[in-house]
Amino acid sequence: MGRTQLAQMYFPFIQPKSAWEKLRALLLEDPALEHLAKLKRRTFLPLEVNIIYQHLGQP
Repeated sequence: MGRTQLAQMYFPFIQPKSAWEKLRALLLEDPALEHLAKLKRRTFLPLEVNIIYQHLGQP
């Protein structure tokens, strides 16, 4: 899943770039998710999405 696509699921009423920035800030605050915010690729693997869901809840 694309990182912006996931971010927009959590923050549907703001612009895509802003949604990603807010999601990235949430990921950076959680030590278990911090590494996901620093990935170079623009997509999350299904396992990574499930980890995010476990920590942040379903969007």
